Amino acid sequence: MRAMIEATGLRVQGGPSTPLSFTVPAGEVHALLGGRTALLETAAGLRRPLSGTVRVKGLDPYADRDGLRLGSVWREGGLFPGLTVAEIVDSWRRWTLDPLTRAEALHLTGLTARAATPFERLDAGERRLLDLTLALVNRSDVLFLDDPVAGLDTGTVHHIWTTLHALADAGTTVLLTTRHPAEAARAHRTRTVDEPRPHTGARAA
Repeated sequence: MRAMIEATGLRVQGGPSTPLSFTVPAGEVHALLGGRTALLETAAGLRRPLSGTVRVKGLDPYADRDGLRLGSVWREGGLFPGLTVAEIVDSWRRWTLDPLTRAEALHLTGLTARAATPFERLDAGERRLLDLTLALVNRSDVLFLDDPVAGLDTGTVHHIWTTLHALADAGTTVLLTTRHPAEAARAHRTRTVDEPRPHTGARAA
């Protein structure tokens, strides 16, 4: 299977203490166990690496972002006061070339029945699913998810993982971070990331 994401000797500010190399095949869910947000942001092309390279579909995601269809969900999520789920998705679609229809996007994450619900009435899991819906609106080939099930109830966790595997079966590639081995084990592949070494000060002579 062809590689969708390739990182070689990757080092990022605030990231692991040793260079990181990994490959994510197309249509798989790949977990970075212990990975930090900065590492995912670099893979997604939102910041430059300190050294090494990352390629998505053979392109540099930082320099060639316009040539890629990428989606991302970050731990803080989005805030959309005063809007319904349908209005939020429609707003996102207006800023996207060749977007999914609202119905298609909501169907992918199981939020169809919540289309008329105001954002304030969504629970934490539904808000995470809405973030995922918005990440999919531009027909993303690759999703970058920062600890996507942290703090969610068991039923929502199961629903999100079922959704991610369904997306992968349809050809979407997923790279996510998590700090929980049990969650990482749900992915097709897992890469354990070393934590940065703590600063201990100058060594005594």
